[in-house]
Amino acid sequence: MLLGAAAHPGDTGQASQSAVGSGIQLVQTCRLYFEYLGRTGAGREETLERNPVGMGYCAGLVHGVVDMAQTFLPDRVCLPPKATMAQAVWVVVQYLEQNPIALPDEDSALVLRALENTYRCP
Repeated sequence: MLLGAAAHPGDTGQASQSAVGSGIQLVQTCRLYFEYLGRTGAGREETLERNPVGMGYCAGLVHGVVDMAQTFLPDRVCLPPKATMAQAVWVVVQYLEQNPIALPDEDSALVLRALENTYRCP
């Protein structure tokens, strides 16, 4: 999977099994992403200043996994036609919060699991 080879925010060249590239970091940055969006989706400047790279990583990772799944796994992930990327990110946050034992797992695999779990194909 190409996503596994991508650099993760905070990479310093040293391995970290506790947060970098895992659900532990992803759930934090994706929660912040939703705090940034707020109820209107217009964006809240004070939140953006806290971790713009992490929020962008979260949104980009989810978008990338969605695109990859729709292209290469069309029978495993079926998003509704009107689903937004923000909704897909929220699905990931909910999955991670409901499955804390999985948080140490690799983040792109967790995103795929969350999408498969929520957007099952008929």
